[in-house]
Amino acid sequence: MDPLAHASVGLIAKPLAPKAPLWALLAATQVPDVLSFAFFAVGIERGAVTRMDFAHGLQYLEKSFIPWSHGVVMAIFWSFIVAVLGLLLFRDRRTSLVLGLLVFSHWALDFIVYRYIPVFFDNSLVTGLGLITSPPGLIVGIIMEVGLIGGGIAAYLVARNRKAAKAVE
Repeated sequence: MDPLAHASVGLIAKPLAPKAPLWALLAATQVPDVLSFAFFAVGIERGAVTRMDFAHGLQYLEKSFIPWSHGVVMAIFWSFIVAVLGLLLFRDRRTSLVLGLLVFSHWALDFIVYRYIPVFFDNSLVTGLGLITSPPGLIVGIIMEVGLIGGGIAAYLVARNRKAAKAVE
């Protein structure tokens, strides 16, 4: 899923964690991808080789190997780590919980759109609904991403305007 679509979940979550700065919410949604780039750089993980078009959707020519950044077990682990860091940094349980859930939201969105999301590590079970691996699914996936981005921006602006209106009263 596009990084903007992941970030939009952080915008949506802002009213749930009013004590959290927006940068922290947006950063939490990107943790698996940031880790993935680091793991690619040191050779622990490798990306998929794919081809995408509207006639076939996303086709995997070579599967990815991303268990350390995107596997479900590690998604839970990274979510916990970020939640603990959030608690230490912001001293607020609610903010900590939201940050941890935002990290896990990355896995949940990727599960919907991609195939071959690992559960554990080497040669383990893979999962994923693979929405964008068919032509209609690719179109639905694009609509979903645009909707998330638009919805995230709208939700954030509505919450910000409500907060500003309360401050004026």
